Amino acid sequence: MDFFGNTTPGSQMPMQNETYQPTENAAVQEEKKTPQRNPFAIWEVGGETYRLKLQTAGVKELEAKYKGSIMELMSFKGMMPPLTVMLDVAHTAMKPWTHKVSAKDMESLYDKYEQEGGDLLSFFTNVYLEVFLVSGFLSKSVAAEMSESLAEMRKEL
Repeated sequence: MDFFGNTTPGSQMPMQNETYQPTENAAVQEEKKTPQRNPFAIWEVGGETYRLKLQTAGVKELEAKYKGSIMELMSFKGMMPPLTVMLDVAHTAMKPWTHKVSAKDMESLYDKYEQEGGDLLSFFTNVYLEVFLVSGFLSKSVAAEMSESLAEMRKEL
């Protein structure tokens, strides 16, 4: 031991008046275990990559248009939403990052998506539901479960 009460190198004894402090608390450890939310849903069409994420203004716009909660649009009356609704949500989620794409352009993009091998069900699982996941409408644990379910669905498609 040296003059100040420190232990010699290699010794595991704590210094005098030193208290045990865990390096990380349980909340930090749990946060590390929980997968982080992706910043955007990605839709690739015709060699272009589009970023999609709903922001507050877009949510308000969609709720006014469909006269209901944004959560009701996730599963439209318990079923897969009509293509019109899915394209509206995708367009609204795309607008902040891709200003040049109009609502009418979305129809052409979807047609191109189908020509490249996409289909309605894959658009629903890979684009539409991803928008809700990345936009924070689900808790991290529910989002993680839903991501796993979507991954399994994609394998089956």
